[in-house]
Amino acid sequence: MENVQTGPLVPDSQKELRSGKRFKFPVLNRVAVAGSLIHDPPIRWTKRGVPVTNFIIATEPEKVINAPEGMDRESCYVSVVVWSKQALQCNKFLKKGSSVLILGELQSMPNNEPENEYYPIQLSAQWIQYLEKDAIHNITDFMDEDTEMFHPDDVEE
Repeated sequence: MENVQTGPLVPDSQKELRSGKRFKFPVLNRVAVAGSLIHDPPIRWTKRGVPVTNFIIATEPEKVINAPEGMDRESCYVSVVVWSKQALQCNKFLKKGSSVLILGELQSMPNNEPENEYYPIQLSAQWIQYLEKDAIHNITDFMDEDTEMFHPDDVEE
């Protein structure tokens, strides 16, 4: 007996999309970036007295051997925010040119121009490894359990 198809073969995932069912994707927001600071990390304090620092690191793309002409990639600049005791340690030990490895998560920053419909992102550092030759240090002070999540609008200038 012959099996006759009455319509195009549609994967189950497409059927779920058409039926309005939602996919359950894994939640993953973990980033690792290594680079060099382009300026000293300034220290500021929130209205609640919590230290915070922001800095930018420059990353160099890997060199590709025998890459075609015009395929050179430029440095990437990553904005980093660090809170609490980690911020104080960064301010104390890191300077312009310091090499670091940072593990953290991406977070949206407030959009000062809502009409642009985009939200810049920054890396919220949770673990920092200094990569300086003579000074290998970890800053692993994760936010204390009793510390609230912070919003950039809470920071005093």
